[in-house]
Amino acid sequence: MKPVTARLLIAIDMACALGAAAAAVSALALAALLIAEVIVTSFFAWSQPWAVEYSIYLQAVVMFGGAGWALRNGGHIRVQMGLSAMSPLALRVVDASVSAFSLGIVGFIAWALTSQAWRTFDLGSVSYYPMQTPVWIPQAALALAFILFALALVARLIRLGLGEDAEIPNTVGGTIE
Repeated sequence: MKPVTARLLIAIDMACALGAAAAAVSALALAALLIAEVIVTSFFAWSQPWAVEYSIYLQAVVMFGGAGWALRNGGHIRVQMGLSAMSPLALRVVDASVSAFSLGIVGFIAWALTSQAWRTFDLGSVSYYPMQTPVWIPQAALALAFILFALALVARLIRLGLGEDAEIPNTVGGTIE
């Protein structure tokens, strides 16, 4: 593998790891926010007006922030039973085809979310919740998560094209056969 390609793949993997870290921190923040909301509502009969708004934003980052990292570590769902019956070459061709198709879908979503974030930034849109958060901020976070996922798919295609393992063996993923 050429040094430029190796550095690109390492950079993508590191960016996806940062996305997963952001998702983990968001999960922790979401849990703390919801626990605080339950306690304050239960004991003081007062609801935090921003809790619903920010829990929605955090949930989006939790759901999609680590998608690229999960892809590299074998954490996405597949039908292993069908894949185990294929030859290594057929498996690589199917994997590359599915990854390319997925890149098309994820790339389109990333483009659409980025366009939407720019549009709301230009318009100065704010949420209708009491905090009136500029909507482009959570939209940009979600767009970034999908950009990272698209980059992870590009890295996967490069690795498949070079004949390397597309996933880090024995990390996250398990199979149900």
